[in-house]
Amino acid sequence: MKKPVKYLWLALAGIAALLAAGILVFALTFDPNRYKDDIQRMAMERTGRTLRLQGELKLVFFPSLGAGVGGVTLSERGSQREFISLQSARASVKLMPLLRGQVIVDTVRLSGFRAQLVKNKDGSYNFSDLLEGKAEKPGSKRKEQSAPVSFDIAGVDIDRAAVAYRDTSTGQEISLSDLQLHTGRIAGNAQGKIEFADLDFTARLDESSIKGKLAMARTAQPSYRFDLDIDRLDLDRYLAAGENKPDAAVDLSGLKGLNAQGQLQIGALQVQGLKLSRLKAQLKAAGGRAEISPHSASLYGGELSGALSLDGNANRIALKETLSNVSIGPLLRDVAHQDRLEGKGNVALELAAAGATAGAMKRSLSGAAKVRLRDGAIKGIDIAGLLRKARAAAGKQSGQAADSRERTDFSELSASFS
Repeated sequence: MKKPVKYLWLALAGIAALLAAGILVFALTFDPNRYKDDIQRMAMERTGRTLRLQGELKLVFFPSLGAGVGGVTLSERGSQREFISLQSARASVKLMPLLRGQVIVDTVRLSGFRAQLVKNKDGSYNFSDLLEGKAEKPGSKRKEQSAPVSFDIAGVDIDRAAVAYRDTSTGQEISLSDLQLHTGRIAGNAQGKIEFADLDFTARLDESSIKGKLAMARTAQPSYRFDLDIDRLDLDRYLAAGENKPDAAVDLSGLKGLNAQGQLQIGALQVQGLKLSRLKAQLKAAGGRAEISPHSASLYGGELSGALSLDGNANRIALKETLSNVSIGPLLRDVAHQDRLEGKGNVALELAAAGATAGAMKRSLSGAAKVRLRDGAIKGIDIAGLLRKARAAAGKQSGQAADSRERTDFSELSASFS
């Protein structure tokens, strides 16, 4: 009885050896580059986009199933214009966990990634077709839902990336270059009930260093939680110079699909010439509305605090701001490019506007403003000098030369607008 068992084990060992040898020969001789044309043709048939695989395809079978590719470009649908491209990509998946329905991926590495994002006049994007699912044919039986597949990615490293965004209806253009992104572990379940996948990441965007945490609830309408910390950010370098056209469209409808809450900190921020530091803000978006409240910052020797509300349902903006102990001269020079007023004091604003364009917003602007300054001056006019001239002209006293500096000093100035 022992001999048959022994022979059986020898036979099984021989079969296993032959199988292992076959796999080894296959791994050593298989050339994925022979299937480039098939892959490119399949991409065209399924997406209507041109896929170009210009670099070499590489496969690794042990100890993990890995793949590498270089020189990849994908066009826009029905066009030869480039949509995305990358210089190289590399990733690997562990074999044994696949048999248990687990996808365990080592760090995904992308280098030289570029994307051209376009918002069309009808509100769609040049990638909208990639997000659409295939509709079921009438009378077809729905396939049974497969068992949930869990995934675990060690991290994502993106190096030397660039992203360009263009809105064809407004002409707005934003370009991000020299972008680097390094994330921690990403894990979750591809199906199921509410489940948050936490993500820690660091990124480098031009001169800005970004650290953040992101959590997403994968529901019918995804919900996001975030915590961002940016050392410095110059938004003016990313906004097109011509975007302040009077008839530029203002579209807040994108808020209708956003459900998010979190906090933001920026060490130094510049936007529309305005310079702020130590910015802190709480943000919440739901039901087509976004609230940036409360928020605070330091600016021009003083402090800012207030609340900002954006309503995508009515295309309306409302703000309530208080500026305390602010130097008004440098602020006006940076924002309004005017050098007519000096002084330090407080400003209170409560404004609201609605409309589909920047011009309509300005015309509908309503609210109130209060200004109280001290130890300042109004430049370009010398009220005392004008009075002296008027008195001299009336013959009440001899003429006196007006102050060549042409300014009116004041110890306190208050004004209200509505």
